[in-house]
Amino acid sequence: MSGAILGYQPLEKPSEWPLVADGVRMVAAATCDSVPYPVPKVMLALSGLAMYAERVGIARDPLAWLAPEVMTRYLLARTKLEGRSVQTYRSILLRIREALLWLEYGQQPTPRMSAKRQRAAPYTPPELARYLMWARTLPPTSALGGSALALLALGAGCGLARREVLATRGTDITVLPSEAVVVAVPGSNRLVVCRAMWEEALAARACAAGDGYLFLPQRQVDDPKNGVSNWAERTLKGASGLPELKLARLRSTWIVELLRQRVPEDVIARAAGMKSTAALAPYRASVPPLTTAATAATAATAATARMLRGSA
Repeated sequence: MSGAILGYQPLEKPSEWPLVADGVRMVAAATCDSVPYPVPKVMLALSGLAMYAERVGIARDPLAWLAPEVMTRYLLARTKLEGRSVQTYRSILLRIREALLWLEYGQQPTPRMSAKRQRAAPYTPPELARYLMWARTLPPTSALGGSALALLALGAGCGLARREVLATRGTDITVLPSEAVVVAVPGSNRLVVCRAMWEEALAARACAAGDGYLFLPQRQVDDPKNGVSNWAERTLKGASGLPELKLARLRSTWIVELLRQRVPEDVIARAAGMKSTAALAPYRASVPPLTTAATAATAATAATARMLRGSA
């Protein structure tokens, strides 16, 4: 740890680094045990903040560097940071500040508010239709149109999670004689039948991809961190009338659609890779209750009537 701190050097070796290096190393050594991030990340974020503070004339004092308004100005100035990278930098710097304040003054960290985790809201049918139209207007290349269709089909059409979307290849897709499209989910023994709205796009994408990845087949890393969110953010720039594209919302859409159509919950949970139907509880808030007419129509079938009655 001490070697990583003492040996750290910014890649571009800016002129401000020698002026703040000792202060950065001192703060890192004092707080790294209290910050839940690896030392290289701590040094990267803290050194960048310190050099920014030096450039704009902030006092050469770690607590002055770590003032909330200075951190905000620094992150706004880092225009190359995108998406979750900004949040990660901010989190690192805030934890360093909390640890330093505790060491200097015994000041306790600001308590973090806790709340029940909410599931991402599903997209509406019109939103999904607009997404499909948008994806089809993109150039039909693996990096743009093809990946957009793959992301939508695997998320809203099959309910796959992030790692599963990244790992799925064209050879994992099978078109049955009935024309249904089935995904053999990588890393599991699950088979998921694609929703009808997306099966044509998924089958075409699988045919084009062959044994390559369906989503971003030209990527250099098998499981890129923030790969889906950063790609979606870049690709949607300039697209009007579309909400933010999030894989969690696509998966929620798939689950909620199945719940609304009264597919048995054990079937949904098994297809979604859940351990039990209890995991579906957060999604039920988006499912309207059965109306009296719908309940009566359902109960009218002989099989349902026998099940409700408890007879053979």
